[in-house]
Amino acid sequence: MTEDTKERSRRYIAAVETALSGLKPITMPAIVARRDVERVVEVAKRYLSDSKYYAETGKDVTSLASISYAEGLLDALRFLKLGEFSWPKGLLSLKNRKDRNLETLESALS
Repeated sequence: MTEDTKERSRRYIAAVETALSGLKPITMPAIVARRDVERVVEVAKRYLSDSKYYAETGKDVTSLASISYAEGLLDALRFLKLGEFSWPKGLLSLKNRKDRNLETLESALS
């Protein structure tokens, strides 16, 4: 079965717009427990696992969505200074990531 990329994209965009419109920042400074950070890391690992599964089963759009979720969670931890890591140089440089994501998206839409 072919994934409907345009419809899926539309649903994701609508969901993010809804979430952002209802987002209420918490009072700062916030206290974040280590177990909460570990939970986010575990969720990122599950998205990675899901992405690999979907890539193996030919669901490339779902694979890309899953790995994008994992990447976003990891970036959020780093931006909030709740985790330290670096992306591999060259392999996922911002330009290369954008180019690869664009190529994947273009091939999925064609």
